[in-house]
Amino acid sequence: MKKLFIVLTVSICGLTAVAQKKDAKETPSFSRFVLSINGGISSPTGSFSKGDYADEKSGFAGTGGDFNITGTYYLSKHFGIGALIGYSSFGSKGAQSLSDGYKEDSGTDSTTLYKKGGNHSFSILVGPYYQIISCKKLSLNVHVLGGYTNTHLAGFQIFYEDYLDNAMSQREASGGAFGLQAGLGVQYHITPKLSVQVTGDYFTSKPNIAISYDNFIVNSGRKLSSYNESISGINATVGIAYALF
Repeated sequence: MKKLFIVLTVSICGLTAVAQKKDAKETPSFSRFVLSINGGISSPTGSFSKGDYADEKSGFAGTGGDFNITGTYYLSKHFGIGALIGYSSFGSKGAQSLSDGYKEDSGTDSTTLYKKGGNHSFSILVGPYYQIISCKKLSLNVHVLGGYTNTHLAGFQIFYEDYLDNAMSQREASGGAFGLQAGLGVQYHITPKLSVQVTGDYFTSKPNIAISYDNFIVNSGRKLSSYNESISGINATVGIAYALF
């Protein structure tokens, strides 16, 4: 009986050691500093994504692209501090609504509108990362980042058919504010150093952007003094990450 107990004890210890070695092989190694390059789509939400002339909160922004570089220094196996530099270029929408709205409000027979510039934002953000390392070469991270975001709004020029002085322009404008970005990333480790990742983030900021005009014609239509709505949306990116050390 005593010999059987000894054999069982040795067997269990051996199996446990083998299982631990297997888990160690399947679990991604812990890296101190990880650098990643990511690109994908940026989809605005809320008032910023509306394209309605009658709604002064409309930002006339459509889905565009996002590009960012991130660096994360892990203080431990799970907790780290990350920094992100990102650029989002948004599409545009609602040009016909703007043209038709100015035509109706000014009483002219027709209007022609030309866009000037584009909608885009630039961010520098820092914040904590929490990493969950799982087996089979997968790891997850949850992050919350804050910092500075500068947003640029497109302008436009509109021509009124029946006006003698028939060209009016809304100038391009920009403004900065505190920016927040939070999301989840999934990494697949190809090697201990190299991995591919998919990341989804929610972003938001609320700059107070002054709006100005050239040759605004009295009673000719919509006129804003500022745009003070949330610049928010979803970024979905795919990237490559490399553990420097």
